[in-house]
Amino acid sequence: MQGSQQIIQANDGDCARLERLLAQEETLYRRLLRLAWRQNSYMKRQDVDRLEANAREWNRYLPAANAARAEREAAVAALAGRRGMAIPPDTLTAILAGTGSVSRGRVLAVLARLKTTVGRLARQNELNRLLADFCLDLAREESEIFKRCVLDDPSGRYGHNAQRADRGPGGVIVRQA
Repeated sequence: MQGSQQIIQANDGDCARLERLLAQEETLYRRLLRLAWRQNSYMKRQDVDRLEANAREWNRYLPAANAARAEREAAVAALAGRRGMAIPPDTLTAILAGTGSVSRGRVLAVLARLKTTVGRLARQNELNRLLADFCLDLAREESEIFKRCVLDDPSGRYGHNAQRADRGPGGVIVRQA
């Protein structure tokens, strides 16, 4: 025999484990996606109490999602190492080459769902970031208007015609997201 190294194929057990890990990770990211949708809604309604509760939920589930991702990455790296492939591997498809088509198909289907969910989560997080930036700009704008009005008329009681001001101090303009 020559010094050839036998390459170990991924078996149905490996595929079942990968499928389970990918499904668990996808479930956790789907939960984060729901929280991101809620965050958007709460920001639009300026519901601070629910935003705080949502942030606590996010802090509760994000570490679990990160742990699930790390566990899946370790399993993929171990499988790639057994196959004699570079770590990290190029693609999961390459690792599963030569594996039964049914097992490989199930793993790749769960992987596709995970990629879709992660993409949707990234998009929603970006939308939430843009909305948060808008809300901060709006708050800065309103505080500047209030500040100018208070400095012009420290009492805030009278309009320019010496009549009582009906709109209260500052006459803040209201805009909604």
